[in-house]
Amino acid sequence: MSVFIQYSHKSIINSIKYREKDFAVLSIGVMLRDFEGFTYNFIKGTFKFPLFFVLPTVFIDDEETGKMEQLQIEYHIYKKSKWVILKVDSNAQLKLITEYCEWFACNGFGSFMFQGENILYDDLYPDVHWDHPTEFPNLNWDKVAALIEIFEVGYTVITNDNKINSTIKLLNHIPKEYEIDLEIKVLQPRAGALT
Repeated sequence: MSVFIQYSHKSIINSIKYREKDFAVLSIGVMLRDFEGFTYNFIKGTFKFPLFFVLPTVFIDDEETGKMEQLQIEYHIYKKSKWVILKVDSNAQLKLITEYCEWFACNGFGSFMFQGENILYDDLYPDVHWDHPTEFPNLNWDKVAALIEIFEVGYTVITNDNKINSTIKLLNHIPKEYEIDLEIKVLQPRAGALT
């Protein structure tokens, strides 16, 4: 099985409302059912702590919150919210939360990861509706270096980080144990076209 990297299709780019200036939008295709642990290995090798995760609360019960508290993961759940915001500061915390992300994704629920400067919990509550793009209405995009949407068939990476803002640069951050299919599209002239 292979992982593929490409610049995102316009429909994917339009699925999250963000400040378009200065951000590259890339897709990493990987079937999370087939690559258990890929999310942990990719994020651990690419990003620096602290990291913030936005997870749906649908599967978070007392057992999961107990595990988070045991690992001293800071989190906030606001009443009437369908989301929990978590701050991750260590590899042990990251391992648990990325397992949740993969499990949620395989059950049809996406999640988000943020890296940036001076991000607050209140910045990260998403406004998600089926009929318009996901928004983070309180977020100042100047604070964000990278946002990853995690879903069953892979990731959308929105970033202004110079180390990962192209398909070639991002290739260097895919864990070595995975085969890479780097899709580079070269436009060919149509048959009969004047050149």
